[in-house]
Amino acid sequence: MFNSQIMKYYLGLTTSEMGISPWLLAIIIFFGLLFIIAFGLSSKNMDSDGIMNWMMKKPEEWIGNKKP
Repeated sequence: MFNSQIMKYYLGLTTSEMGISPWLLAIIIFFGLLFIIAFGLSSKNMDSDGIMNWMMKKPEEWIGNKKP
């Protein structure tokens, strides 16, 4: 998948010396990209102003303020 000379230059080891198969490397890259995309989408949808307004209007309904 990667040129072994490039891997040795940047990491000092090839992927096979690290025990990483091409399938495992593909899975790591896929889930890494999936995490970055999901984090970006969820961060964009966070409504911090709306949450702060709700907390200021109804402080008795905060999860931390619930009394047993």
